Amino acid sequence: MATALVVFDLDACCWYPEMYQLWGGGAPFTAQSSRPNNQLRDRRGTTVRQLGDVAACLAELHRRMRAGEPVLACAASRSDEPEWARECLRKFIVADGVSMMDVMTEGHCEIYKGSKCHHFAALQRKTGVPYSRMCFFDDDPQNISDVSGMGVHCFLTPDGVTKDIFDKGLQSIGLAPNSSL
Repeated sequence: MATALVVFDLDACCWYPEMYQLWGGGAPFTAQSSRPNNQLRDRRGTTVRQLGDVAACLAELHRRMRAGEPVLACAASRSDEPEWARECLRKFIVADGVSMMDVMTEGHCEIYKGSKCHHFAALQRKTGVPYSRMCFFDDDPQNISDVSGMGVHCFLTPDGVTKDIFDKGLQSIGLAPNSSL
């Protein structure tokens, strides 16, 4: 049973460009390699890349979850193209043989229009984890303001999730950061 959630926005937080910026292209996406921190190309040839240290951060969460730590990785996104976002989650690699979706799992991905507060309410219902044991990374200050009002520990990611911001998020929910990241 998880006692902590680490929640990521997707567009402009985990990857760039945002899905709406790919209209006229979009799915299907082709992985440019099967190595961690790979890039994707949409059907028009536009490159979609992971931001900051998101691949390494998700790889660390994957290691922790496999080691039995009571933590879950989740997505809370208002992506304009939810199915494209899910495809990207399946094709972005964060560790050898491990995709973003392998870490977050479909059941912990809230990807649809509406308030981020709805995304968090759904995650809380599914997991039973209190808001005070959740941390959230997002590039949008309004989302940070809205979700922090629920008691979630929120962190602004103007350049994607970096190791420094990730470590602060882990500490906020009582998890020690990994110095080897």
